[in-house]
Amino acid sequence: MQAKVNTLCLAKRKPKWLTLRFIELISTESVFYSSAHNLKGSSALIVIYKNGLTSKIMQYIASQSTYPATVFLNQNEIAKRHCKIRWFNQTSEIKRCGHGTLAAANFLIDHLGYCPEVFTSMSNERFTIRVKKQRAQLLLKSIEPKKSELAIGELKSVFSSAIKAAYSTGDKNGYTVVLFNKEFNKFFIKEFDKEVEKDDLKSLHVDFNALNKLHKNAVIALSIKNIEKINAIAHFRYFAPQFGVNEDSATGSAVSVIAPLLFRLHGLNKAMLVQQSNNGALLNYEFNNAQVVIY
Repeated sequence: MQAKVNTLCLAKRKPKWLTLRFIELISTESVFYSSAHNLKGSSALIVIYKNGLTSKIMQYIASQSTYPATVFLNQNEIAKRHCKIRWFNQTSEIKRCGHGTLAAANFLIDHLGYCPEVFTSMSNERFTIRVKKQRAQLLLKSIEPKKSELAIGELKSVFSSAIKAAYSTGDKNGYTVVLFNKEFNKFFIKEFDKEVEKDDLKSLHVDFNALNKLHKNAVIALSIKNIEKINAIAHFRYFAPQFGVNEDSATGSAVSVIAPLLFRLHGLNKAMLVQQSNNGALLNYEFNNAQVVIY
C-alpha cells in the first residue's frame, strides 16, 4: 500500500510543475521516539523523485519544509539493492544523516514492502540497512575520536559548565565529543519527603555564535549516567551551527562516534542513549568489530 501523498509541508505558492513533473511521492516518517519515556524523537520528509530533479530544487523543497531533514530518493533506484540518498536541512545539504536514513528505510518497508540493502551518500559513504521484525536497523562504520586538549581550549567559553575531556575526529565535517562529569549539573529537590535526583544536560547553556566562530566540528555534549553493562545509559546533545543547525533533535550519525568512545572508556558495547533535545529521543545501539548498529 502506498502512503498518501503529502504536499502540505511545501510552500503554498510552489510552482505546480515542481510536483507534477519531478515528484513521485512525498510523505513523512518518525524515528527514535518513545511513548514510555515521553520522547518525541524526530521526523523526516521523504521525497521520492523522478530523474531531472536538480540540487537547487532539492534545496528549495527542503527550505520550505518544517522537518529537520528532507530525504531525497530516486524512483528508479529504490527497488535496487543499492540506492543513492541525499539529505537537506532548510539551509544546506547534510553530509551524514542517520535519522533521515532510518526514516527513509522504515517508510519504504512499511508502505512499499521493500528497502535497499545499502544507501550511498554523495561522499560515497555506505549506510547499510538490516531489517529485523519489519523494522530497519542502521549499520555504520565507527569513527574513533582522539583526545584533544586543543578542543577543550576552543570550547571552554562555549559552554556554561566545565569540560572534563574532549575527543575529536577530523576537523573537516568532523565531530567533537565534549564529556562532562555526571555531577556537573546535579541538584536535588524534596518531593513527598523523598530526595529526587535530577541530573541531565538540559540545563547546559551553549553560546552558538561562539561555537560557530571557534570550532569547525559538530559538537556532541555527553554525560555518562550508568556504566553497568546491562543497564548502561548516557545522555547527549548535538550542536552544529556551522552546518546550519544550532541543535538537532535526534542524531543517529552521532552514535558512530559515541559508541567507540564508550567502549574505550568503559568497555560498553551497547547502551541506551537519551538525546536531551527539546523533543527528546531514544537511541539504542550495539558496537562490535568497528561497526555500530543503531535502532
